[in-house]
Amino acid sequence: MGTSATQATARYQTKKGLISKSYKLDKETVELFAEACENAETSQAKELTKFMKRYIRKYHPDYE
Repeated sequence: MGTSATQATARYQTKKGLISKSYKLDKETVELFAEACENAETSQAKELTKFMKRYIRKYHPDYE
């Protein structure tokens, strides 16, 4: 069993419906994306979520 902080984080993530995913991507692309997000002062997760939602809307007519 983890620390109380770890347990609290797990409860929060479960409540919010957050999951962790792993993808294999080209190293250069990942590094440039991280740098671009840092330059834009935004998080990678935020930008990936925005992209995913745009993509879903394009190919899944019933989304939102």
